[in-house]
Amino acid sequence: MKQKHNVTAEKLGITISSGTIAGLASGAVTISLGETVLFVSATAASTLRPDQSWFPLTVDYREKFTSAGRFPGGYFKREGRPSEKEILTSRLCDRPLRPLFPKGFLNEVQVIGFLLSTDQINEADILMVNGASAALMISDVPCNGPVGCIRLGEVDGKFVVNPTNEQMFDSALDLVYVGNEKEMMMIEGFAEQMAEDRFVEALEFAQEAIQDIIAAQRKLAELCGKEKKAFDLVNAPDNVMEMCQGIVGDRMNEAIFADSKQEREEAVSVIKEEAAIAVEESLGEEFDPSHVNMAFEVIQEEV
Repeated sequence: MKQKHNVTAEKLGITISSGTIAGLASGAVTISLGETVLFVSATAASTLRPDQSWFPLTVDYREKFTSAGRFPGGYFKREGRPSEKEILTSRLCDRPLRPLFPKGFLNEVQVIGFLLSTDQINEADILMVNGASAALMISDVPCNGPVGCIRLGEVDGKFVVNPTNEQMFDSALDLVYVGNEKEMMMIEGFAEQMAEDRFVEALEFAQEAIQDIIAAQRKLAELCGKEKKAFDLVNAPDNVMEMCQGIVGDRMNEAIFADSKQEREEAVSVIKEEAAIAVEESLGEEFDPSHVNMAFEVIQEEV
């Protein structure tokens, strides 16, 4: 679908367009591979909710029978809850997007993907991740992007970027790789008894392959990108951070690396509760429990 502004990642055959559809969204693109076309929009709330202490990012991917030229008939004339594929694709997109936003950015963000048409040859999940990254890149929402996403297969001993559905039947590897210009951000998939050295080769191959789609997104941002807005960032006050770090000391190392998830959560919870009590005694009426939670997020990330 051609719009006012169009860029193509030549090596991957992916085209990203913007400028005609959904002009009121912060950023909106259509992205296509073959005859599979996906619309993706990204919008951020201009203000914070009262007492907002966490980052509400919603990623919602939907595909309808109409994208393949079919309409539900009989008793069920409407399509119901998201399918497993839609839910998994939304999660696949959420994971690499979430770390891109600045620390302390808590305005609600919605990323919506809608499959417009499918050729049933090229999968749309890869397009969703790239389209979401492109929509954020051209929007006025602060974002440390772009990221690139590909699916990597191995057919007859050779790596294949974004293999078709038919090629996947013969592939010994199904690897979804997401990264930025310098490093890997997320991998997901499986292989049939692949040697470790060969898998490392696959990761290096994928990192090189995503550079084409990353360059295309940067080019689109130059063509039609909006100036980034200055949003108020919400972080733990310095005095709360210092108190929490003093109370935690070196204990977080042992707590975070406990054997089971339940043990980790219990150990961190005990330290956090102790810190909250100490901070409340120190600050009195100025105490805000959300600041302790924010401080512990930073401390756990550092560890």
